[in-house]
Amino acid sequence: METIAKLSEIKERFKDLITHQVGADQEIQRISRVEDCKPGDLVFLDHKRFVESALAGKPSGVVISEDLLDKFPPSDQMGILVSNNVKMAHALLKQAYGDRNYLNEQWVHLEKSSTIHPSAKIPDSSFIGPRVVIGKDAILGENCQIFPGVIIENGAKIGNHCVIHPNAVIGYNCILGNNVIIGAGTVIGSEGYGFAQDQDRKSHRIPQTGIVEIKDDVRIGGNNVIDRATYGSTLIGRGTKMDNMIHIGHNAEIGEDCLLLAHLCMAGSTKLGNRVWTSGHTGILDHLNICDDSIFVHMTGVAKDINEPGMYGGMPLQPIKKYFKNANHIKNLTEFNKRIRELEKQVESLQSK
Repeated sequence: METIAKLSEIKERFKDLITHQVGADQEIQRISRVEDCKPGDLVFLDHKRFVESALAGKPSGVVISEDLLDKFPPSDQMGILVSNNVKMAHALLKQAYGDRNYLNEQWVHLEKSSTIHPSAKIPDSSFIGPRVVIGKDAILGENCQIFPGVIIENGAKIGNHCVIHPNAVIGYNCILGNNVIIGAGTVIGSEGYGFAQDQDRKSHRIPQTGIVEIKDDVRIGGNNVIDRATYGSTLIGRGTKMDNMIHIGHNAEIGEDCLLLAHLCMAGSTKLGNRVWTSGHTGILDHLNICDDSIFVHMTGVAKDINEPGMYGGMPLQPIKKYFKNANHIKNLTEFNKRIRELEKQVESLQSK
C-alpha cells in the first residue's frame, strides 16, 4: 500500500493542532479505527478504554491526548503525535489523508448522457455525471462534483468546491456558496407551503417566488427539503451542518454553525441564531425567534420565542433541569393518582363524621 505521509510531515502540516511528536517517525499508509488497526495505520484515541486495542493492533502511529502519553511505552514500531484536541485532529487529518476524492471519480469531465443548456457556465475543473440536467443561465464554480441524476434548474448559482450527490434538485435561481455538500435526494428550493382560503374554505396557491440561499461550508444531508421563500430568501448560515430527513419552511433563517439532527421540522419565517443545536425529532413552530446557543433535546416542541441561551427539552418547552425532574415524575403518575384517590376518600370520611 502506498505511503500517504510520515508522522513528521503530518506534525509539520498541522503544527497548530499537534503539540509534539514522540517515538519513531513512521510512515502512514492509511487511517483506521482503533478496534481493527494494524501496522501501517494511524489511529486516534482520547480515552483510556481504547489503549488496549491500540497496543494490541500495533499501528504505526497514534494521535492521543497528553494524559494518555504514559500509557504508550517507547517503541521503534509506533510513533506518537500528541494533540490538544484529538477529535479535531481526527477530522482534519482524515480530510487531508483519508477522505473520498470526489474529483477522481469514474466520470469524465462532462458525461454525454447529461442535458446542459447552451447558456449554462461550467468550468473545465468541474465534473458532471450521467443524466444530469442543468438549466438556462445556471452557473457552476470551480472543482464541483455533480453526481448522476442531479437537476440544477435555470438561474441557479453554485459556488466553488461543491459536491451534489445523486438525484438532488437545486431549484431555479437558488444560490449555493463555496464548499457546500448536498446529500442524495435533497430538494433545495421546493415551493413553500402558502395558501389562502375563500369563503368556502377552498385553498388557493400563493406563488412562492423567492429563493434559497446557502452560505459557505454548509453540509445538507440526504432527503432534506428546504422551501424557497415567498419573497426574498430562505437562508442557511455559514458552517451549519444538517442531518438527513429535515424540512425547513419558507422564509426561515438559520444562523451560522448550527447542528441540526434528523427529522427536524421547522416552520416558515422562524429565525434560528448562531450555534443552535437540535436533537432528533425537534419541532419548531412558525414566526419564532430562537437566540444564539440554544440547545433542544428529547424531541422538543418549540412553540415560543427563546431569549435565553441554554438547554431545553420537552413539550411544553422547559429548561432542561426542570424537564428532567418532570419527566422523572411522569412514570409515577398512575401511583400518584391512586394515592390521591385514597386521600380523597379519607378526607370524605373525616368530613362525614
